[in-house]
Amino acid sequence: MKAFTSYRLHITPLSPIHIGSGESYEPTNYVIEDDLLHEFDTGAVMAALPAQDRKELLSIVSGKPNPDMIKAVQRFFHARRNRLMPWSRHCVPVLPQVARMYASRVGQAANQEGDGGQVLNRLEIDRTAFNPISRAPVLFGSSLKGAIRTALLDKINGGARATERKGLHEFQGRLLGYRDPKTGRQSLELDPLRLVHLSDLAWRESSGLTATAVHLAVNRKKTPVKDEKGQLRKAMGENLYQILECVSPWRYRAFSGQLNLQRLDGLPRQEQLPAREFRYSMEALATACNRFYLPVLAGETKLLKERGFADQHWCETIQNTLKQSQDRLEAGQAFVLRVGRHSGAESITVSGTRKIKILKGKGQQPDEADAAKTLWLAAETKDQNADLLPFGWLLVEIGPVDAPETDWPELKALCDERLLEARHLADRLRERNAQAAQDRAEAEARRREEQEKARQEAERLAQAEREQAEHQARLQAMGPELRAVEEFRVYYLEQKQKGRYQPGSQFDEKRRALLQTALGWSDPEGRRAAAALLRETIKDWTEWPSKKERKAEFRSGLEALES
Repeated sequence: MKAFTSYRLHITPLSPIHIGSGESYEPTNYVIEDDLLHEFDTGAVMAALPAQDRKELLSIVSGKPNPDMIKAVQRFFHARRNRLMPWSRHCVPVLPQVARMYASRVGQAANQEGDGGQVLNRLEIDRTAFNPISRAPVLFGSSLKGAIRTALLDKINGGARATERKGLHEFQGRLLGYRDPKTGRQSLELDPLRLVHLSDLAWRESSGLTATAVHLAVNRKKTPVKDEKGQLRKAMGENLYQILECVSPWRYRAFSGQLNLQRLDGLPRQEQLPAREFRYSMEALATACNRFYLPVLAGETKLLKERGFADQHWCETIQNTLKQSQDRLEAGQAFVLRVGRHSGAESITVSGTRKIKILKGKGQQPDEADAAKTLWLAAETKDQNADLLPFGWLLVEIGPVDAPETDWPELKALCDERLLEARHLADRLRERNAQAAQDRAEAEARRREEQEKARQEAERLAQAEREQAEHQARLQAMGPELRAVEEFRVYYLEQKQKGRYQPGSQFDEKRRALLQTALGWSDPEGRRAAAALLRETIKDWTEWPSKKERKAEFRSGLEALES
């Protein structure tokens, strides 16, 4: 008997999805240009920037770590964004307002505190979960399993009020049969969800479309708020917004993974295993999810339309998708789930037990309600009130893992209708990537040229250092007479290179001084060496010193040294 029954899962996102990863795009590791976020790493900085820029960056980061340094680093990268973009390792489309906010805030302080301190603009963008190698998004299996658990609990509870006052396991253990009602003892090995093994779901969409986009999340009231005169007004909290990277919707079968159901029939010690009524089949899990999430989706879509928040095209596509999926949904071959941030209280809590804290004005005690008063919706601008999208919806297809994979052309066609802008962006990115490859090649050629020049300069300096050392060694080995001749030879060659060895120059005076000194030497070798060097310094002259007495003095001196 097989230990597991395995199923292949295909997932199509139906709306923007953000699965928290605890990581952010930091403003010192990205730039935004032309409504695209370009992520880079320190290796790209070293490859993309010339030596002078790298030196300037090192000078900035070597300073005191304070807000001014952070602002300087942000301004540095923003000013050199065109150099950095070809080296980006990941590219994400952003909304125009997000791009404008970035351009106006990068390298600036949000405000000044009373003590003179600075509050920096928050330019971090929360990332959705991703594969650190491919940079593609990931749906955590734990996120989906948690959503499935909520649906099962809601089905078992049937809308009843919870009697437990504390602890999730008290309530869940009673419903799922792993808590003894008499002793209160919890036996987690009896939890039926431990029999459900769900992998993380990897990105598999291969059409070249972008996988994610940066959205604004805005908070909107479910019911209109009116003033004392009955006029609509903006409610507290409707100025709030967040900037989130989200998985883009309508990517057909964008994710795939595997779900295993552990089989327990025939195993010993059945009393230590989840009870038989809690050993769910795949169809039972799918049915429970559809029972719970489909009414939530229908209710939220209805509310969005009534409040004027709805993106009508999205609502129509959702309606057509559910209609097209009806047979599979009813047969337990597909199900709807909601996962991630801003899924809404109704999607992550059990009916009958829901207690949501409703914050009120300053100094007022919060209320409790069985439904949230607001919605978090995906928007293009922070003041937008129409064409908004809910977060977190996805469609899951189920198939035996050992069966041939079959296509779903109707669902693919519905998705394709929503991807016109995404395809245009993909075409633009392909052109950009081609240009980026050329820019990288040119930058790499410049870098190699810089390295070669640096290598040659290092070799030249090393050779000069060796020659200087050898010269000093020779000087140390010489007697004082030959050392004086050698030192003058070095001086002569330097002055000759500079063109300063003509008659009447300072060099001419030092040459006459060497002649007078050498005449007093007793060492024949030193005298001959001095004479040879002095003759070399005048061999190309067409004139001797103008004064006859100096000419005679020089000639007789050389003859005396050579005798």
